[in-house]
Amino acid sequence: MSDVVVVYESMFGDAKNVALAIGAGLAAAGSVDCIEVGVAPTSFPVDLRLLVVGSPNHGFSLPRESSREQAREKSDQPLVSAGIGVREWLKQLERPHSGASAVTFDTRMSHPKTLTKLDHASHSSAHALKGLGYALLTKSEHFLVTDVTGPLADGELERARSWGAQLAELLGDTSAR
Repeated sequence: MSDVVVVYESMFGDAKNVALAIGAGLAAAGSVDCIEVGVAPTSFPVDLRLLVVGSPNHGFSLPRESSREQAREKSDQPLVSAGIGVREWLKQLERPHSGASAVTFDTRMSHPKTLTKLDHASHSSAHALKGLGYALLTKSEHFLVTDVTGPLADGELERARSWGAQLAELLGDTSAR
């Protein structure tokens, strides 16, 4: 397994595309695995340097089974993440070996601005990871979708790649210490 892992939950493919773009940006830090949460391991090897966790916002937080069911009803295609989500996976995740960092991201609606400020999926994930003993590398990032089923707003994939590259630089800075 790679020393950088991106675990994502995605309904319609937007969070998956963001995760893959972040992974591409992180490639400068070494090998990167991008893994859908339903098949993600719940423990990682000692040499894990960074765990990136991302999901969409559903009802101002991490998706739940009921919100995933609502997503199924809105789509004529199978959901990307048809099984467990980040919420359930984090409850099973084992404590990291010392030195592992983590960071989170989410996808959220681009409007209305007042409601998007209340979305907390990435905050909830970061809180859980910190509680497990991960050192948070930097603050969470938020990527915008134009509607519930997507697509991503213009420029968001490029921004995700750029953020991944910034994470690689931060990871390099922490390794030099």
